[in-house]
Amino acid sequence: MKRKFCFVLTFMFLLMNIVPISAQETSLPLQSEAVILIEENTGKVLYEKNSSQKMYPASTTKVLTALIALENADLNEVIKVGNEVYQVPLDASKAGHNPGDEITLKDLVTSLLLPSGNDSAFVIASYLAKKNTGNDSLDINSAMTEFAAIMNERAKEIGVKNSNFVNPHGYHNENHYTTAYDLALITREALKNPVFREIVKQPSANIGSESSPNQQKLSFRNRNLLLDSRNSNTYYPYATGVKTGFTDEAGECLVASATKDNLNLIAVLLNSPVDARWNDAKTLFDYGFENFQFHQVAKKGDIIDKVYVDKHSPKGPSELEVLIKEDYTGLFHKNDISRIQKTISWAQEPLVAPITEGQNVGEVTFTLDGEVLSKIELIAKYGIEKRTIWDVMFSINAIPYWCGGIGGVLILFTISNAIRKRKSRRGFHFK
Repeated sequence: MKRKFCFVLTFMFLLMNIVPISAQETSLPLQSEAVILIEENTGKVLYEKNSSQKMYPASTTKVLTALIALENADLNEVIKVGNEVYQVPLDASKAGHNPGDEITLKDLVTSLLLPSGNDSAFVIASYLAKKNTGNDSLDINSAMTEFAAIMNERAKEIGVKNSNFVNPHGYHNENHYTTAYDLALITREALKNPVFREIVKQPSANIGSESSPNQQKLSFRNRNLLLDSRNSNTYYPYATGVKTGFTDEAGECLVASATKDNLNLIAVLLNSPVDARWNDAKTLFDYGFENFQFHQVAKKGDIIDKVYVDKHSPKGPSELEVLIKEDYTGLFHKNDISRIQKTISWAQEPLVAPITEGQNVGEVTFTLDGEVLSKIELIAKYGIEKRTIWDVMFSINAIPYWCGGIGGVLILFTISNAIRKRKSRRGFHFK
């Protein structure tokens, strides 16, 4: 008996300590050291692991370099390649530019992103640094320092807080670092640029023109194997970009994007084991698409409540239909949608006439687990007039008072008439 009692107590204790697993407490089988998954339009974090940890970005750095290039030069601007391409280390990836080549900015950014051209990064940085300073004879080291300052300033504008960039390509430097979260913010900003978006989703590309002898024709395959439909092991049908990276110190890195069912996701994976980044990215995307969705919590113009209005005119309605003033659609874990709660607070309690159509009569607050999601104004669907003194006098409710008053008058009249007759008879007797 004592043994059974102990078992029951132990079981109850275990039940009391079970905590439901929320969306953020889900653990995914990922091999990458630092990861994050966000929804592009809202910036909402759907999953993260070590997302604020200092990491080396390798060539994912080029997302920021490309963004700065597209924001600061015309797409059709022709740029002349100089000796800066000789600065590329022998073991770094190259697009194949030579001194004297002429190349449009769009082709240069394509060669930066798809084959991950470090030579393209040097050309872009040198060109924009000279343009920014107005000094065409700026040496390569000064140009790299100037461009790094531009990178850090732009990153700060985006909201990046734990990163520092010292070069345009991501070749290893102890002082060149970021976090998965910061890199997600930078990528989200870059994807707002339609040209960047167009370039990074291409599995392959051709650049150059036969019309100009100085525009070298080159063909590239995108290093992002999520886009390569020829490889079933790495291909992801919903992938839309973005950029790979690798150095010995950074490990394999990947910034990826994917779109499905109106969800646009961005995944960042840093320091992945060899070839693990592709499956890690797929795992993150599948988790996002399977568990999250946009849900319309409130629709503008919907009737959210019907309430009694005090001192209303008897000629109109006694209850007011209350409308929600704005739409509210949020991104939620599917298991959370049924747990969203609403609370209405009225401008006055009870509501008192007069009320005009469109008048603010209160506010609705939507919450999830005590966290405020949205507060939206409530308005009157129609006007309600205030009752007047005449409404009071001639209302059905006033009938008893009218009857009492008329009855009282009749009684007074009868008494007064009786007294008058009595006095009249007395006067006749004395005569």
